[in-house]
Amino acid sequence: MHENQPYPQSLSEFGKLRFGKKSDLFMCVKPANAEQPNPPSFYDCKIFDGAGIVHSLPSTTVSTFDSYAENVFILMIHSESSLQSSKRVDIAWDTYKASSIKDSTREKRGNGQRRKVTGESKIPPNWNAFLQDHTNKKELFALLTSRVANFQFPENKEVNITSKEFVVTSRGSS
Repeated sequence: MHENQPYPQSLSEFGKLRFGKKSDLFMCVKPANAEQPNPPSFYDCKIFDGAGIVHSLPSTTVSTFDSYAENVFILMIHSESSLQSSKRVDIAWDTYKASSIKDSTREKRGNGQRRKVTGESKIPPNWNAFLQDHTNKKELFALLTSRVANFQFPENKEVNITSKEFVVTSRGSS
């Protein structure tokens, strides 16, 4: 037992599991000093959160999921900020397991609009509502993984992307 409540405040809020936002962590990060060295111009490997990329990239410039994969997602991987300044890019997708803590968070957020994801399918007008449905995301992540796996990247470049419990690799010819 704790002073004012049966559960520690760090874990519970009025007896229910406390949910935070990732942005709350920024208050714990110290600002960068001017004395820190500049970051390197080239990296061996860059690692990205695939879902984070999908949430941050615009979907309004394309009409189909194939077009999104080729002209938005793969273009970002191939861009100056990722593959052009590194030898290798790794992309990891979220997994959605039933009976997990994250599952209860998704339930609180509600369900989005369900849409079958195929290459020829039209991009939904409400991207955020589309991404609220975990089945939509699973299908979208699988489609993007297959498009990345089949894309021919430049010579001596490598892209690794998760596919369920496996990793798919796409290498440029050397």
